[in-house]
Amino acid sequence: MAQDNENPLARWSRLKRESARAAEAPKPAPGAAEAPPPELPPLDQLGPDSDVSAFMDGRVDDALRRLALKKIFGDPRLNAADGLDVFSEDYSKLEDLPQEMVAKLEHLRRTLRRPEPEQEKQAEPERKLAEEVEAEVEDKTEDNENDGEAPQDVARRQDT
Repeated sequence: MAQDNENPLARWSRLKRESARAAEAPKPAPGAAEAPPPELPPLDQLGPDSDVSAFMDGRVDDALRRLALKKIFGDPRLNAADGLDVFSEDYSKLEDLPQEMVAKLEHLRRTLRRPEPEQEKQAEPERKLAEEVEAEVEDKTEDNENDGEAPQDVARRQDT
């Protein structure tokens, strides 16, 4: 247990020194005290129902473990892709859109988008006419508001 009056920095330093000493301790020679690897079944007899737990032992060579797993998961029953895996498909190969959908999209683009610059030039006379009509309506509205006032009062109000 740590000393009661030991500050955190001193405790950290002490533990660091202890872990360094433990890392420097001599390790036993490989294979001297280790048990032999477990008995392994032949790779060519492995199937989807085989028990591969013996290959997962830490004493088995990594290359042999990979070969056993490759043999097991090479079977189509265990190699089936999950339908819910969104990353299992190749999205770089796209299919062409059907002509009907292309025609609908083109119609929507023409309907919903702003007119092209050429169409704006054609619509300019209509816009000018609309502005003129709007100006006339505003003048008539203003005249109606001025009814009953003396002309000099209207002139003073417009000057301000």
